[in-house]
Amino acid sequence: MNDFRFAVRQLCKSPGFTSLAIVTLALGIGVNSAIFALVNGVVLRPMIPLRAKEVVGIFTARQNASHDYRQFSHTEYRDLRENGSDLFADLAALEFGVAGIGRDHEMRRSFAFLTSENFFSLMGVQPVRGRFYTAEECRPNANIPVVVASYAFWKRMGGRNDFIGGNLQINGRPYTVIGVTPDGFSGVSALVAPDVWLPLGVHSSLGSAFADSETLHDLAEPKNYALNLTARLRPGMTIETAKSHLPALTRRFNAIQPSDAEGARELQIHKPSRFSISTSPEDDGPVTLIGTLLMGMAGAVLLIASLNLANMLLARGTARSKEIALRLAVGASRWRIVRQLLCEGLLLAICGGLVGLIVSIWCNDLLLHSLARLLGSMNFSFVVKLRPDATVLAVTFLFCLIATMLFSLGPALKATKADLVNDLKQQVGEPARIGRFSRFFAARHISVMAQIALSFMLLFSAGLFFRGALKASGLNPGFVAAGDLVTELDFSLIKKDPADARRLIFAAVQRARDLPGVKMAAIGTMLPYGNFTNSRRIMSAREALPTDPKAPDPGAGGLYTAITPGYFDAIGVKLLRGRDFTQAEARKMARLTICSSLASLAAIATTCKTIRSIADCLCRSRKATTATFTCMYVLLQKIDTPLPHSFPPCARHCAVSIPICRS
Repeated sequence: MNDFRFAVRQLCKSPGFTSLAIVTLALGIGVNSAIFALVNGVVLRPMIPLRAKEVVGIFTARQNASHDYRQFSHTEYRDLRENGSDLFADLAALEFGVAGIGRDHEMRRSFAFLTSENFFSLMGVQPVRGRFYTAEECRPNANIPVVVASYAFWKRMGGRNDFIGGNLQINGRPYTVIGVTPDGFSGVSALVAPDVWLPLGVHSSLGSAFADSETLHDLAEPKNYALNLTARLRPGMTIETAKSHLPALTRRFNAIQPSDAEGARELQIHKPSRFSISTSPEDDGPVTLIGTLLMGMAGAVLLIASLNLANMLLARGTARSKEIALRLAVGASRWRIVRQLLCEGLLLAICGGLVGLIVSIWCNDLLLHSLARLLGSMNFSFVVKLRPDATVLAVTFLFCLIATMLFSLGPALKATKADLVNDLKQQVGEPARIGRFSRFFAARHISVMAQIALSFMLLFSAGLFFRGALKASGLNPGFVAAGDLVTELDFSLIKKDPADARRLIFAAVQRARDLPGVKMAAIGTMLPYGNFTNSRRIMSAREALPTDPKAPDPGAGGLYTAITPGYFDAIGVKLLRGRDFTQAEARKMARLTICSSLASLAAIATTCKTIRSIADCLCRSRKATTATFTCMYVLLQKIDTPLPHSFPPCARHCAVSIPICRS
């Protein structure tokens, strides 16, 4: 304690040096603390609270070259749960849905997860308030209006105790709130969670996030493929050993398929994705490598700050050389003085760490607010925790210790290696006997060279990143966003009759076109680069479907956007060949489609070598429904997308629509 009291007195005598040192360390330690909090919250923190390595995702794919994935029916889920006990300790079902929460004009679209009654127990969580739903409430078509709120949603609603037992309007219907999930729980994503959790028994009352609005609503229907499956392996079983047991379970799974099923299927087990909410297996990519690179860059910042401060301490040690020589002369040991100087360094590091912790909290809050604005239209609850917890505080203190060793130990050892005669005579500086070569490679000079090298490395890296971001921001997306106003209409939230929905959509477009200053108004079911996508398989109608169940599907998978006439004018896309839909074709649900150049080339490469005239194409969905459309081979101005694109009339798919007005 005496050493620390003396260190405080010494630092107070030099407020300018102390302030500059604290600011330097705050930047270095703050960056490392912020990056570690991000890596810890996104990569290191378990997404599943209880024995996360035992939890896997189950998927089914056709046994052909295309490996088309689909979700599971409730019948398949029940059979796997009953007959997979030798492989799974428990198996739960989950569906990603959307719901309108609130009354009348206050209603907002939000994500909702529908789960089986054992989902929360499989994840190892207990409600912080109330209870979770029961097996009776999850029975298909039970339609018992109960809801479990997420912790973040409960807090946004005021966090009142009387929230449990109250009513929440979902899709215009009152639901009883029966519980609240733990803070930060998602079970599906390391970043986001739904606002509400609902039992599978209310499936018919909600719209699916990944299925068409007019698909089957009866969960008991054998061909209603709407469920994603999550399982917990039996204790001691790994994913690799579990895969060896899958063939027997796959044979049982194929035995219960309908007679008109599209060939044999296989079961697959994969590690759950931390970032993707999808109905097929997703690879998170080199997350560990990215986290390591981020920590490496942050470590370089800390090293530069420490070397900078080490230079300052070397200069300060030179100014204090007479004081240190005098203390050595009167009998103080070298270790005693080194300990004193290290205490000064540790005190600086702790003060810098505290300021850096505040900087990291501010930076991470700014990041969360940016993400909230980016995904604000989706109304997710963010579950990633970037605020410092015990782990972050411990690592920040470790950074302080590392910084102390980096910038204090060398100068302390250098300062105590004194030339008593020269220092007591106040002949400050390098002894005259040291040669020019040795002075050039002195510790201070090497430190400066290291700082310059590391600084250039960071500057070059930042420059490359900035150049890449600048280039990406300047890319032509293929449409003109300036002057466009976008809103969303979702008739699936209120179960509007498709005919009434179409009538309202066309009326809304016409009223928008009649407004002063509006050049064009149109409807599309998907925005370019939007959060939701809808896909179809596009092929030539001249090509027959293969009879071999293991043969690859012809054509190509592509995005599918239903539109009204004038859509391309509204987003500023030029039609290079062919024509747009007419109003009559749009209202009659004519079997027409407009293909992008990518879709045209990919879908008919084996049939038509050149694009010359009108032909037929086949749009085929994942649910084995096929429809033949006359393809008005329209080549669009290039829209940068990795998939082909097909644009049928909006009257064929209109529950979720996005009006676009160009002024």
